[in-house]
Amino acid sequence: MKHVIGIIGKTFSGKTFAGNYLKTLGAEFINCDEIVAELYMANKTGSRKIETFFGGEFINKNGAVDKKKLGVFVSKDEKKLRILEKIIHPLVLDTLHKAIDKSAKEMVFVEINAPSERIIGLCSKIILIDADDKKRVTKIKAQYKKKIDSFKKLGLRKPDFKIKNDYNQKEFLLKINKIFKILNEHNK
Repeated sequence: MKHVIGIIGKTFSGKTFAGNYLKTLGAEFINCDEIVAELYMANKTGSRKIETFFGGEFINKNGAVDKKKLGVFVSKDEKKLRILEKIIHPLVLDTLHKAIDKSAKEMVFVEINAPSERIIGLCSKIILIDADDKKRVTKIKAQYKKKIDSFKKLGLRKPDFKIKNDYNQKEFLLKINKIFKILNEHNK
């Protein structure tokens, strides 16, 4: 049985950095943002659904979703964001299931960038990457700071591990490595 470990946290907290580091340790890492990017490409299911539900103004001349325009649109209205999630999350979940099943690894880390009870439900453990908002803001363009931090309202489940990212790369990697070792021991 595969052990799926979710990595959650606010924008620019270090989730992708952590996942990429775990890959160097031999772990499988799946980034849900990359799945969404694939779904938003021209003539993919996600781009067709976005066009159907939100309109052609969110599709660029190449036929792909204009992510920036769509992001600004949904960030101004949480109801629209929730509609977008209801459209995209089932597609992400389906792709994620396939990627997990395809993996030869027993432990698969998944970066989850927007809360979904069904995606979180796949995880046997959750790692929360926490970063100080003042330090995060230096990493984020002003327009993205206003973006709704969905995990702020995450009442689905408490994390099993919490890593504080102070943006000291060496210390952050040591913390990730420690949790990776604990998980490896637990899964033997």
